[in-house]
Amino acid sequence: MRPSWIGALLLAASCGGDGDGRGDAGRDAGGADAGADAGPDAGGADAGSDASASDGGIDGGPDGDADAGAPDAGAEPTEALRPVPGEVTILLLRLPGLVRLGEAAILVGPDGTLVLMDVGNSSHADVVRDMVRALNTSWITPARGFPRARRPLEVDWIVVSHFHSDHVGGFEDLVSGAGAVEVTRGIVHRGATDVGASLNEGHFETFCGLLSGPLAARAFPLCTAAPPAPCRRADWSGAHPATECAGLFLGALDDALDDALGAPSYVSLGGGARMAFVAASGFVSDGARAHPMPAFGHSDSNEENARSVVTLIEHGAFRYHWGGDLTGSGDPGEPDVESHLVAFAGPRFYEALGSDVVQAHHHVRRTSSNATFVGALVPLDGRSRNVVGGINGGHAGSPHREVLARFGDDGRLGDGRIWITMSAVGGGSHPTLVNADADVIVQTLGGGAGYRVQAARATPESRAYRSVR
Repeated sequence: MRPSWIGALLLAASCGGDGDGRGDAGRDAGGADAGADAGPDAGGADAGSDASASDGGIDGGPDGDADAGAPDAGAEPTEALRPVPGEVTILLLRLPGLVRLGEAAILVGPDGTLVLMDVGNSSHADVVRDMVRALNTSWITPARGFPRARRPLEVDWIVVSHFHSDHVGGFEDLVSGAGAVEVTRGIVHRGATDVGASLNEGHFETFCGLLSGPLAARAFPLCTAAPPAPCRRADWSGAHPATECAGLFLGALDDALDDALGAPSYVSLGGGARMAFVAASGFVSDGARAHPMPAFGHSDSNEENARSVVTLIEHGAFRYHWGGDLTGSGDPGEPDVESHLVAFAGPRFYEALGSDVVQAHHHVRRTSSNATFVGALVPLDGRSRNVVGGINGGHAGSPHREVLARFGDDGRLGDGRIWITMSAVGGGSHPTLVNADADVIVQTLGGGAGYRVQAARATPESRAYRSVR
C-alpha cells in the first residue's frame, strides 16, 4: 500500500483518473523468462532478512568511521521523503498489477527539474500522472523553497530506456488527451532504430508517430539508422540497425550552441546536477566516441532489452546508475552489453569507485547484473553502496536469487542494502534485501556528499550513507 500521506496528497491534488485504462497493443515483452525460478522461497522476498535499520546516521566509511566527512543526516524520517531544494530525489514507483508489467521512476533535481525515467504500462499512466501532479502542486513549490511555481502536469524531460510495454506502454496516455502531461524540454530515446519482433510493435508505432508528429520539436534521438525505421510496422523492411549514436555527444541536449564540441550528452537538473547519457542501442561512450557492440539480432525480447539507454545521475560526489533492462548474461538472445559498458564507459564514467546506487537492470532478473558489471559498479572495497530494483507483480520470479547473491554476498555492499518496490511470486531472498512493498526513494544529502535510501511504506524504513567519492 502507499503511505497515507501520498494518498492524502493525491486526493487533494488530483482531479481523478484521466486515462481510459485500456490494455496494451501487442505482447508484454520483458517477461520472457516469467515464472522462472519459482521455488521454495516463493513469496518470501525478505524472509529472514536482517536489513531493518533506522539509525538515521551516515554509514559507509571505508575505514569504519561512518560519519567522517559526511553531512549530518539528521533524525530518522517518520514519513516518506519529499523533494528538498538543492538535493536530488529519485522516486522508484511501486506500480500495481499482477498481469501488466511495469517500471517507472521520477527524478526531481535540485531546482525542481522533473524527469520521468520510463513510464510503465498503459494501466500505470494514472499512477505516474497523479504523482507528477502531487509533486508539482504540493512538493516542488516556492513555499517549500523551490524557485518557481510549476504547472500541475509540467514535466521537463521524459527518458525512455527502450520500447517494451512495461517501460513505454503508458506514454500515449500520459502525453495525449485532456489530462496530458506537458513536456517542456524534451523526450530522450534511442531513435527509430533496430525495430523488429523483439520490441512491442504497437507501442513503438504509437511512440514513433507522436515523436515524428505533434511532439517532433521535443524529440532527442540518441542514435540513427540509414534509413530510419518508419513508424508503421506495415512499412518496415529489415531491422534498420543503428549506424551511429552522435546523440551521445551533444553536450547539454537543450542547448544547440554546444553541439559541435563533442562533449558527452546530458540534461541539467539544476544546482550542478546532471543526467549524463552513457550508452544506447548497444553503442557505448568512452567520453569521446561510441563503441558499437558486435551485431546481434532483433527477435528475442532480451535483444530489445540489450538496446536500453544507459544514464548516470551525478550530483556532487553522488552517482546513480540507470540502464533500463540492459542485458549481460551472454546466453543466446541475451547479449553481454554490460561487460561492453564496463570496458569502454568504465574509465570515464565510473572509474575505480563505481556508483553509489545502482538501479538493477531488468527488474533484478538473471539476464542482467553479471559479475563484470557488479564488480565494476559495486567494487568489493569495504565501502557501502546500495542497489534498488523496480518490480511489480507481473515480473514473476523477481528478484532472482543469482542477482541478489552477486550484489549482496561477501559483504560487497558494506552496510548497504538491496531495496525493491515489491517481490513478485517466486522472488528470491537474501539477508541484504529490503522488500519495501512501496515506493523506494533515494535522496542526496549535503549536495551529494551523502544520500538516504528509504522504503516509503506507511511506517518508513531508511538508512543514510556518505557517497564513496
